[in-house]
Amino acid sequence: MRLHRYYRLNGVPYRITYVPDPVYWTEVPEDLRTLRNQRIRWQRGLCDSLAGHFELCCHRKGGTAGWLAFPFMVIFEWFGTLFEMGGYFLLLVGLMLGAVSWHVWLVCMAVAIGFGITLSLSALLMEEMTFHLYQRPSDFLKLVGASVLENFGYRQLNSCWKLIGLVRWLRGTKAEWGNMIRSAAWQSKAVPPGNS
Repeated sequence: MRLHRYYRLNGVPYRITYVPDPVYWTEVPEDLRTLRNQRIRWQRGLCDSLAGHFELCCHRKGGTAGWLAFPFMVIFEWFGTLFEMGGYFLLLVGLMLGAVSWHVWLVCMAVAIGFGITLSLSALLMEEMTFHLYQRPSDFLKLVGASVLENFGYRQLNSCWKLIGLVRWLRGTKAEWGNMIRSAAWQSKAVPPGNS
């Protein structure tokens, strides 16, 4: 965003290219608390980054980055979790107060979960069509299963953590890095002995 903002607003021709081959991998947190802290931290980082470069949003020189990508990030990434969790909360309160019937509640939940599944599967299919990373069909099918299952609890949990990050950012609470527990167990599986 800093590069887009600088070059677009100063009228300097530029090109940012995407390299699809990863050089480094992020090690996955091994416990729920570390994962929670990571996701809260990531959401706060997103908030800081968007707020710090908000001038790019819908600026007359903003181009695609300012008129399409930035508003998308603001609506769906910055404040999307507020809408999603607010929707779940209002549906639950409506159900408890009798303002929403079980039928309507089930339909709304099915739409929300179905939309999440569609997004997850779309991202997976686009990656597969573009890069064809998975050599074995069984690996791809496992990811399809995970893309569906993540929408039954994990997505909502992640949204809760993102909401906490957003609220902490809005309140100006000091960010904490937290302890990242790493075992590097994946390294022992990545390279078979004697093949380094």
